[in-house]
Amino acid sequence: MDIRMRKYFIYLSFLLIVVLACDLSIGGPSEAEQTLQAIYLQETVEAIQLLDEPSPTTEQEVIIPTATIEVTHTIIPGQPGWVSQWWMENNSKNTAAQKRANGGDFFNQNLLERPFTAVDMEYRPDVDIVRVELSQDPTFYYFLLHMSGVNPENNILSAYYGVEMDIDRDGRNDLLLWARGDGDTDWNITDVYIYQDGNDDVGGARPFLTEAPNYDGDSYERVVFSPDHMDDPDAAWKRVDPADDSVMQLAIKKSVMDDAAAFLWNGWADDGVKDPTQFDYNDFFTLHEAGSPISGAADYPLKDLFLTDNTCRLAFGYEPTGGEANLCNAPDPDIPEEPSAPAPPPDAPPCDCASYANKTFIMDEACCVYCGHNWSGTSEFPCY
Repeated sequence: MDIRMRKYFIYLSFLLIVVLACDLSIGGPSEAEQTLQAIYLQETVEAIQLLDEPSPTTEQEVIIPTATIEVTHTIIPGQPGWVSQWWMENNSKNTAAQKRANGGDFFNQNLLERPFTAVDMEYRPDVDIVRVELSQDPTFYYFLLHMSGVNPENNILSAYYGVEMDIDRDGRNDLLLWARGDGDTDWNITDVYIYQDGNDDVGGARPFLTEAPNYDGDSYERVVFSPDHMDDPDAAWKRVDPADDSVMQLAIKKSVMDDAAAFLWNGWADDGVKDPTQFDYNDFFTLHEAGSPISGAADYPLKDLFLTDNTCRLAFGYEPTGGEANLCNAPDPDIPEEPSAPAPPPDAPPCDCASYANKTFIMDEACCVYCGHNWSGTSEFPCY
């Protein structure tokens, strides 16, 4: 019986009692009868009011307060120091007006240069990596991702930014440091994640080479650090460089990397798919599905794989053999490698790019590369 029917039944019962009481009275109800009727009336009203109150188990949600977990930090990253390693990445800013990438996109090898929206090919400077750097202190490795600019819609770095690390140097990446940009210039752990590939299937049977649509692995299947995984609340951090709003700084504890002193790494920016469980992207998308940023290509423009950019891999702490997949500046095994000069610190660039009215006037290779151009070494157009 529902609540309305119960109310109606009680009300009728009350009327019946009153009528019977009146019928049995001769010469009107006595004082005792009037008192009894008043009691019946009061009990009936209270019963109806009780039925009006919602049941806490059926009509009213029971709210149980939850305890707030306070995160206490033991150590916070400091200022990234001397740049131990750096790399100039392909920059598509100069060709953005033509709605195309300035080269650098080799989908078959999972080398992506796609800082454009799908179909419309609108350029996003905060997804275009132009330079990456690595520095360290006794506790942290610091990865600095220099972007072409900020998102023009909100004037901050608002994509996801990350670094993949191949700790055992077996040809496939093991860890992914992943963080969402929010413009904060203080070190923080908000929306910072560390993913791990515990069963060595990132990249499939042929790491970095496309296997779509036949890849059947689970990619980065384990979360090591996240808002819900705080075994070590100091494990990973992010911030925007207080001196440059186009630079994302990421820090990871060396202990998370088993204190590795030698490893391979590469940088990421992503505001498209944004899904570490689908790495490598060219194992989850075919070229036809992904589209191409190269104008004139059969699969142009971008489709399902858009607004993303990554770099080649840098060998840190050891001399690369040259056989590492996607290695930056892989040496030709037939040509003896000459020792290279140490990388300049970030506050001592090889030249002032703004002092050159045209890039073709730059006659120094280090300056040409530092300013984001390509070096040919020819006498007519050495820098282009």
